[in-house]
Amino acid sequence: MYQTIVMTCGVSSLMRTNVFGKRKENLLHKLGMSEGEFSQLLNKHTVSEEIDRAILKWIDEMKLHFKEAKETPNFVSAEYSMMHELQKQGKLGKHPRVELILTNTVGGKIVERLLSALFKEHFSATVGCSYVNIDVTETKQMNRTLGEYMQAVGEKLSQGEPTSTCFAPIGGYKVMTSLGYIVGSFLGYPTAYLHENSQIIHEIPPIPIHLDEGFVQKHIALLRRCQRDIVCIDELSHPEKQVISAYSSIFQQEEGYVYLTPFGEFLFEHEKYKHLLDTKYFATKQVIKMMEGRKKFAVDQLKQFVKKLKYEEGIIFNLQHEKEFEKLDQKRVKFYLYKSSTGGVFRLAYQYDEKEDVLFANYLWFDHAQYEREAAAGIGLYEQHSEFEDITNIIVGHK
Repeated sequence: MYQTIVMTCGVSSLMRTNVFGKRKENLLHKLGMSEGEFSQLLNKHTVSEEIDRAILKWIDEMKLHFKEAKETPNFVSAEYSMMHELQKQGKLGKHPRVELILTNTVGGKIVERLLSALFKEHFSATVGCSYVNIDVTETKQMNRTLGEYMQAVGEKLSQGEPTSTCFAPIGGYKVMTSLGYIVGSFLGYPTAYLHENSQIIHEIPPIPIHLDEGFVQKHIALLRRCQRDIVCIDELSHPEKQVISAYSSIFQQEEGYVYLTPFGEFLFEHEKYKHLLDTKYFATKQVIKMMEGRKKFAVDQLKQFVKKLKYEEGIIFNLQHEKEFEKLDQKRVKFYLYKSSTGGVFRLAYQYDEKEDVLFANYLWFDHAQYEREAAAGIGLYEQHSEFEDITNIIVGHK
C-alpha cells in the first residue's frame, strides 16, 4: 500500500485528446493567443497578472468537468492515470501524500493547479509540489540544474519509506525520467512505470548504486573545483586525470575541460556527503540569537545566498549593498552587505572565503528600519561583532 507518491509531471493534461485539453480553446480565447503562441507561453517562467488571472479563471471553469475526468480516467493525464491505476489495484492509501515535481514554467504551474485540485477531490490526497529550473541552453548550466532536480527528487523520496513510496518519473523533459530513476536507485526506491496502451503498472527495482565515502573524502578538492567551475584538464595532475577517467559518471569531459555530471552535482548536494562537501558556515552570537526565532527562514535564506555567491557571474548589486550607503566610510568597511530580494527582509553583513568555501556571518537584520539605521552607521560592517562559531550542522541538518 502506497502512502507517499512522488511523481515528475509534464503537460499531457493539455493534450487535445484529454478532458481538459479538449477545452483548451476556451483558454486560448481568454488569452487571445494562437496554438503556437500558447506553446511558447508554456515554456516561459513568468507572465503578466492579466494572463495569470485568465489562466486561474480557466482552471476554475475546468473544475466543472472533474466528473468527466473521473468517468474517463485514461483521458486526463499520465499522472492521473497512474493514481487511478494504483487505486484500482488497491495499492493506494486512503489519504495519500502526493509530491509533484514540475518545471518552473507557466506550463508547470497550470498542471500543478489542475492536478492538485483533482488529486484532493478524487483521491483524498494531500498534495505538495516542488518547482525545478531546467536550463538546456548551455551544458554546464544544464548539468547544474539537472543536479538540483535530482536533489529535489531525493528530498521528496526521503520523506517516505521505500516500501510505502511510489516513485513515478512520468513527465517533464525525457532526461528527467532517466535521471529520476538513478536517484531512486541510489536511495533504494523502486520506480513505477505505467504502460500507455495496456494501463498496466510495472515496478522496476532499484539497481544498487554506491559510492564509497572514502572516495569523496579523498577527492574533496577535485570535486569542489569541478563543481564550482569548468576546469582545464591540462591544469590537473596525473593522478587527478586518472580519477576523472575512471569515474565518468561523476566527471564530464568536453573539449579539454572537465566539470561535474548531473549525477556528480546530485552527489555534491546529497545529505550523505554534505558534511564533507558543503559550505562551512560560521556566525557571531548576534546572528545565532537572531536565527533562534526564525530558524527555517534564516537557513533557507543563507542557503540561497551561498548559491548566489558561488554560482552567479560578475559582481551582483545585492551582494555588495554597502556601496549604496553614501555616509559609510568605505575604507573602514570589513564586511560586505547582502540584501535578499525574495522571501521577506533578510540583510546580512558577511565575509566569504572562496578558496576554503567558508561563510562568515557577522550581523543579521530582519527589520528594515533597524537595518537602514544601523547599517548606515557601520554597525556590523566596520568591526567583527564577536567570536565566530561553527553553525554548519545547524544549516546542513535543517530541512
